[in-house]
Amino acid sequence: MVHYINPNIILKSIQGMSDEVNLNDFRLKTGIESVAIFKQLINFLAKNRIGIRLDKNGKQMLIFSKMDRIRASLLSLQLGCDIQECSKLLSWKDFEYFTSELLSLFEYQTKVNIILSKPRAQLDVIGIKNDFAITIDCKHWKYSNKTTLTIYAEKQIRRTMLWLEREKKITQALPMIITLDNATFKFINGVPVVPILTLKSFLKEFDKHDESILLIKKT
Repeated sequence: MVHYINPNIILKSIQGMSDEVNLNDFRLKTGIESVAIFKQLINFLAKNRIGIRLDKNGKQMLIFSKMDRIRASLLSLQLGCDIQECSKLLSWKDFEYFTSELLSLFEYQTKVNIILSKPRAQLDVIGIKNDFAITIDCKHWKYSNKTTLTIYAEKQIRRTMLWLEREKKITQALPMIITLDNATFKFINGVPVVPILTLKSFLKEFDKHDESILLIKKT
């Protein structure tokens, strides 16, 4: 449920989101001076189910989860917020957490921040379903340079191969890059580069991309 609000106001709200904060402190943290705009923000967050509002010891309190920060960030992008400004407020941990949550919606068992040794390698998020896995490199800023994306795609392919060699139950894996960029997804050497806003649709239509994707299979 998205109701229009200036996306920059949403960004201000992300600055003030913490586990638990009273209404007055939240307004101070956002830096919003106008009472009318602040009320608009509170109504927007409530209508989009971001945060929980309750009374505690006579004070109006707001409780925010990690997912609330992510939801607010994605809504700001949908409403036209500059992706670079949004990424400044979204940590790489936030981004990885949200990606793993989306995979979970499609019945993937997820792992976050997997470290391999000898040789050392790191995978941000892995989603596993039966004997198949998706290995994800999360990039929470915009990549418009194809050369740069190609380098990261090749690195993700190598990391995926290293991980797959050590997994007994997984027979094939798809390396993927997830970005905050809201452009149409593309393929770089068979590696899907998918904006987080379109990850759901990509997973729903996964079979349509069989001829384009690079599936790494255990030999």
